[in-house]
Amino acid sequence: MNTRETAVKILCNFEKDLKLKPHFESLTNHLNFRDRSFVRELTSGTVRFLKLLDFSIEKVSGKKQKKQKPFVRNALRILAYQLFFMSVPPYAALNETVEAVKKFNKKSAGFVNAVGKKLIKFDYKKEIQNIPNKIERIATLFSFETWMVKRWKTFYQDYIELLEGLNKTPSLFLRINRIKTSPENFAKLLKKAHVEFEPHPFLPDMFRIKGKVEITSIPGYKEGFFYIQDPASFLSAVLLNPQQNEKILDIAAAPGGKTTAIGSLTEGKAEITAVDIDEKRLKLLKENVQKAELKCKILLEDITRETSLPENYFDRILLDAPCSATGVIRRHPEGKWNKSMELIKHNRKIQQNLLKSAYKLLKSGGRLLYSVCSLEREEGEENVEYAINIGFKPADFDIKFEDVGASCENMIRVFPHKNNTDAFFYAIFTK
Repeated sequence: MNTRETAVKILCNFEKDLKLKPHFESLTNHLNFRDRSFVRELTSGTVRFLKLLDFSIEKVSGKKQKKQKPFVRNALRILAYQLFFMSVPPYAALNETVEAVKKFNKKSAGFVNAVGKKLIKFDYKKEIQNIPNKIERIATLFSFETWMVKRWKTFYQDYIELLEGLNKTPSLFLRINRIKTSPENFAKLLKKAHVEFEPHPFLPDMFRIKGKVEITSIPGYKEGFFYIQDPASFLSAVLLNPQQNEKILDIAAAPGGKTTAIGSLTEGKAEITAVDIDEKRLKLLKENVQKAELKCKILLEDITRETSLPENYFDRILLDAPCSATGVIRRHPEGKWNKSMELIKHNRKIQQNLLKSAYKLLKSGGRLLYSVCSLEREEGEENVEYAINIGFKPADFDIKFEDVGASCENMIRVFPHKNNTDAFFYAIFTK
């Protein structure tokens, strides 16, 4: 299989369940780093701009994409993506994509070739201006569901910049593991290995890796010197401000990014308990905790039901709750197409049940940090009201960053276009 044929197959599978990662992993494990990176760009980018690509293809072909055979539909999508967003020479993109189509069906290659030649000359920005409805124009240009754009327009004045930020490929950040090394020593290792990097502007434990680097080639990968983590995810642990010798609970902890961050911040000298209800993800949590060489109690447990955890016991609780994940769309572009208001409402119920259960486990005077990787008010600000209604008291953050603006004393939001992070919401409470 050539790379474009692989990309088409991944996208055909993606259409069936709106999941990208499992299909990418299973169909690219035989490829070298360069080819795998190309297929990742091709498939992620195509999914990211799906609405715009289909709009353009339908305009030049005069045919609905839904009526095309899956391999034709997705071959045209990857072709349009290369022409609009990649630096591949137009006729090389066309010829290679047509060759990939021949592997599926030789008769279809002529149609893809004819449509492709029209796409080379197509000005999608000009054509989009003919869409009469402003929201629909914006939704098509930035390639989001119309209902999402409508909502975010009411939430955020700078929603256009937000859409642009959500469409950018995120930087690769590494969070060092203080149990095994220090930022200074890790920086020396990166320099010695000629890995280009820069320290995070306000999180000393984080480094941004420049350019495309194979993760396994970064020094300290096997030894567990670092964890791949977005700064916004790490901030959940940082804002909790865990201390050594404290009893700390991480709820919905898998796959372990925040558990190991708490362990790193306390240098392995806190009593950490991590719980999750997903057995498969809990296995990943155990692996990450072992790699970090962190001592931690790991439990398969649903705290909203009967729990073995003692009441009024924990000094600090981190509740990074299951959510709609609209804040990590730049990292998981398939999230543009598998969300709904029903999902947001469903998650809010789970979040509120977790807050209610966590309240019982928190010691009087203890601290709970609530976070979600969501842009939705229902999962953020509205849950703060709920938390206060069930007995939590708003608290001030122990740590404040000038680079992160707080909406009020106990709530913060960060955004891709403002902070170069995923979009996260945080709130801190005491009991």
